[in-house]
Amino acid sequence: MPDLSPLDLGPTLYMPALRSDLAEVGNGHKYKNLRSLIYCTEDSILESDLSRALDSLAKALPRLDAVPINRFIRPRRPEVLARLLDFKGLANITGFVIPKADLHTLPDYFAILEAHEGFSLMITLETEAAFDLMHMYRLRDFLAGSHFKERIAAIRIGVQDLLSLLGLRREPGNIIYETPLGVVTDQLLTIFRPAGFDVVAPAFEYLNAPDLLLREIRADISRALYGKTALHPEQLEIIASAYKVSPQDLKAAGAVLDPERPATFRLHDRIYEKAVHTNWAHTIEKRARIYGTHAQTQ
Repeated sequence: MPDLSPLDLGPTLYMPALRSDLAEVGNGHKYKNLRSLIYCTEDSILESDLSRALDSLAKALPRLDAVPINRFIRPRRPEVLARLLDFKGLANITGFVIPKADLHTLPDYFAILEAHEGFSLMITLETEAAFDLMHMYRLRDFLAGSHFKERIAAIRIGVQDLLSLLGLRREPGNIIYETPLGVVTDQLLTIFRPAGFDVVAPAFEYLNAPDLLLREIRADISRALYGKTALHPEQLEIIASAYKVSPQDLKAAGAVLDPERPATFRLHDRIYEKAVHTNWAHTIEKRARIYGTHAQTQ
């Protein structure tokens, strides 16, 4: 079970499990900058197509090679997860994305996974419970006290489902933080991250709006949200490129982590304090190692 962070996940391609190229994509043969993908048997397919989607997965899993791509499956419901756990080739899967997660649904998934320790989990908050802060605090405590805690790679926020619950869809030209879910995302971030849970960036559903996507990624980064879901392969390059760091930030991060530097110092007309900027510096250095640097400050 790999120790994953949202930066390790990187641009994460979302794939309906009905597709005929599951193994080809999962082996890295089609798309550049693919670090992670999610085979979906939930909202992206109709209930009437579920059997075909599971058949497609059953054929693809044994054909997956040992390549450095994180491959997750999103089961439709707990009984579908139970079926998946009997599939051949499941050792080629990194883990599972648990949909519609709250205190009412998670225990059923965890009970099924109890005897299967080798899988990472991503927990998706996309029910009306996500609007209930007390429920989210109790869910956080439930996860923190569970022996599944170390298996949770990230908390995901299902913005499309949450908008649907509000009877909304984001208007063209708006990033997600300019909708009512901006507040919700920030609240969930401040509930789960201090407890040690990484939160990944929300999905972006527009297919031909690269400038808007880039603006949303910058807003993600301002919140240290990474691992953004791509709903189309053309988004992978945009996301990966946006995760590069500026030489100025990389220099500042190195200075913060330099043991010869004082506790507080000035650089690039800013004040840096090791006590409060060390986590940021580690993130910058990891981004640079994985995604590289760009020539201009963003």
